[in-house]
Amino acid sequence: MNNKNLIISLLFTLLVITACQNNEPPKKIVKLKKLPFVSIQKAKIHKMVSSITIPGTIDANIFSNIVSPVDGVIDVLNARENQQVKKGKMIAVINPNRRVSLIAENQLRVEQLQQQLKTSKQNSDSYATTKMELDKALSNLKYAKNMYQTNPVICPADGMVTQRWLDAGAQVNTRDKILTITDMSSLVIKTEVNEQYFEAIKKGKKLPLQLNAYPNDSLKGVINLVYPEIKPETRSVSFDIKILNFQKKLLPGMMATITIPVKTIDQAVVVPADAVLSGPDNKEFLFVVDKNLKTHKQLVETGITMDGLVQITKGLTGNENVAVKGQEMLKDGIEVKIAQSKQVSKQVSKQTSTPASKE
Repeated sequence: MNNKNLIISLLFTLLVITACQNNEPPKKIVKLKKLPFVSIQKAKIHKMVSSITIPGTIDANIFSNIVSPVDGVIDVLNARENQQVKKGKMIAVINPNRRVSLIAENQLRVEQLQQQLKTSKQNSDSYATTKMELDKALSNLKYAKNMYQTNPVICPADGMVTQRWLDAGAQVNTRDKILTITDMSSLVIKTEVNEQYFEAIKKGKKLPLQLNAYPNDSLKGVINLVYPEIKPETRSVSFDIKILNFQKKLLPGMMATITIPVKTIDQAVVVPADAVLSGPDNKEFLFVVDKNLKTHKQLVETGITMDGLVQITKGLTGNENVAVKGQEMLKDGIEVKIAQSKQVSKQVSKQTSTPASKE
């Protein structure tokens, strides 16, 4: 009996202990917070150049428009486009309207009299009269041809025919253009720029440029003429650029793009352009990482952008460590880990693909 009571007491005690254990609150599992990875670079002092790009057109400084000296018809035209011509050579002949008219009039009279003579009897008075009139008409025709000469057009300069305005047989008026002859060695890029950049335009200054016709060629040109006036309607100054050391074919009318440095800062504080972010208020900022690997949000002002770098005009001194990768996920005052680019890219990809949790 005593043993039975003892067993019951032990079972009761065991049940009480188990019930007490089940009423204990669960232990909290503490998760270690993962620090974000970032890549950093030091802000540095670097020379920065601000540039503008402007369009230009290739044109010749030396060219001649060949015009008709009289009203008339082009009898002969000895030149076509792309043809080289020589100074002093005859390239066209103009038959003046007065000569054409007189010759045509006398030629018609001759033909009429010749027809009459064929229908007249040789021994008749009408035949003799017609014969005399025909002789006089032939004499007048000869006189018209000799008295009124054609007008030769002489080439005034060596060059290439770049435009043929009319063809042989065309009617022309005095001063009408017939041909344009261009000295291809005088081809330059003609362009202009607003007067606010006048100080950047100096004779002898070399400039980088590209031609639309040759997009894979990076070229250099030198300013060889600055025109001595400001156009009042556009407030711009015109200038010419001679292309340097280029052997490919150039043609008048080709388009060019010219880069002009307009401002240089030798001691600029710069960071990679991607490091600078913009908030909803359009204020620019970046994250500085201190020696304890804590982030500090720093408002900045920017200036010149060049070759992937941006000038910081306010906010940095030039020796700070700046977050350049992973900075989009940072907040002010948090700890970070310095990592390689692959780790940062993996972190950014993971965070952007996972929906943000509500705090």
